[in-house]
Amino acid sequence: MRVLFAALHLAHFRNFESVIRELSARGHAVHLTGDEPESLGGRELAERLAQECPGVTWDLLPSIEQEPWYDAARRMRVALDYARVLGPDYPDKLRRRTEERAPRVVRWSSRLPAIGPRLTRAALMRFERLMPTSERLVEYLRSHRPDVLVLASLTYSRSQQLDLLKAARTLKIPVAAAILSWDHLSSKALLHMAPDSVIVWNEVQKDEAIRMHGLPGDRIMLTGAQCYDQWFTRTPARSIEAFCRTVGLRPDKPFVLWVHSALSPTPDPPEPILVTRWIEALRRSADPRLREMGVLVRPHPERLKEWAGVSLDRFENVAFYGRNPIDADAKDDYFDSLYYSRAVIGLVTSAFLEAAIVGRPVLTFTLPEYRMHQEEMIHFRYLMNVEGGLLRMAADLDEHFRQLSEAVALDGARDERNRRFLRAFIRPEGLERPATPAFVDALERVQRDDVRVDPSLARGSWLRPVVVAAASWSRTGLGRWLMNDKRDDAWDDHEATTQRSLMSRREAKSQRQREKVRRREWRQRRDAAMAFGKEVKSAMRKARHRTAISVYRALYVTRIWRGELPGTQGRGGSAAGKES
Repeated sequence: MRVLFAALHLAHFRNFESVIRELSARGHAVHLTGDEPESLGGRELAERLAQECPGVTWDLLPSIEQEPWYDAARRMRVALDYARVLGPDYPDKLRRRTEERAPRVVRWSSRLPAIGPRLTRAALMRFERLMPTSERLVEYLRSHRPDVLVLASLTYSRSQQLDLLKAARTLKIPVAAAILSWDHLSSKALLHMAPDSVIVWNEVQKDEAIRMHGLPGDRIMLTGAQCYDQWFTRTPARSIEAFCRTVGLRPDKPFVLWVHSALSPTPDPPEPILVTRWIEALRRSADPRLREMGVLVRPHPERLKEWAGVSLDRFENVAFYGRNPIDADAKDDYFDSLYYSRAVIGLVTSAFLEAAIVGRPVLTFTLPEYRMHQEEMIHFRYLMNVEGGLLRMAADLDEHFRQLSEAVALDGARDERNRRFLRAFIRPEGLERPATPAFVDALERVQRDDVRVDPSLARGSWLRPVVVAAASWSRTGLGRWLMNDKRDDAWDDHEATTQRSLMSRREAKSQRQREKVRRREWRQRRDAAMAFGKEVKSAMRKARHRTAISVYRALYVTRIWRGELPGTQGRGGSAAGKES
């Protein structure tokens, strides 16, 4: 079987590494491809898999950015997410996040009583089906001839995954959508075009796929969370003393692990500020164990910029350490930090699930500034509700520190609530049954099953040239204005302000140059007039002198005047004396 595995970028294959290795071990050929370049170690992961696993290759997916209709298609996909979350079942955070990226025309139509979100959503889904299939992606699939196409990032609106799905439909290639993470069905893009199969972790995600995305139940396969298989059997790479020396903690004191979250929009205050305040409060605790306990802060690999200008150096026995667990050394660091910690604390992150697998208590606390990222989010509630919940959640820091003291007292013993949650959410077929083989079995079934036909792609095809022509106008003029989202408007306003400022500076410079030329011309006229005046004055002086000479000489010759002639001082006097 030839499997083409596509993702937004190559780093997403971190969640499917065990699947890729299992496919290779079963003799299947696997080709990995990603839309975008990244700096999270995805390229190195792909190269490593290609070197270590027979039949694994990789490249980057051809871009269709230059297709004249693609800009409008991508904007309308984001708009569909906006129209979806306007319903009462979705939190305000998703409405705010998607509204910022929704085109103006969709924001208008969603507010009109005669249209509203429901008709807007229906129109956007019809628009998507009238968008053409990219011939470039069709040729790409033809060149690789996959037996199965696996889409790992179909829940990202900015990806080309939906276009790959359409290209696969053209070539009658079976398609499976693999859900990347625990929150992607409740907080990411709508799967409004059903693939042949959707591979999910558990019954919770199956319910989301049916209820939120309208997918047929017979297309959904439960396999468990394959990305976490590696943590169930892993053991520490070094002793706790060696680990503490590596990260910069005291080995004679227990420590807790703070796992940083990827929150969008960024809360106020940002999480690094919250972490520093939490450590300050911990150091003031009445419990001496908490005051002296070590703290390891693990940053999120995609949120390192948030820590710019924030330092933890002033705190004793506090370390800032960790990177994306995508290679062997980084995985060892990550696992050891979980394994040797007494408890794991954070706001909302998938690291809570990994901490549960390792058997550590998971704690959080709620503040008004972070409510939209925690209690209001659907996937956060699963941490509280599924099989009694996973989290120990506190309403304030005092309660949180009491819970933390109890968790530290467990001295590394597994929290039983972890087991219940893991059986329901991570390994629904049993804690002893890995999810990776079930995932590969599901792909093999997809390859054997018949390709499902989507008649909605052909319906109304006579309208396609009109819709494509309209989509091509989205980059200029009125079309661009209608398709602008709030960020584009802000950018256009910034550009307009920049242009006005630039024009103003240019006009001021031109005015200065004109004034400079005027002053130079005035100086030239002044200098010319002064030079002419000097010439006139000199000429008049010479003329007066010549006239005086002529008059005096005439008087002298006629003996009317015998005084000294001009210019003959000294000589005239001696001549007069001789004459007398």
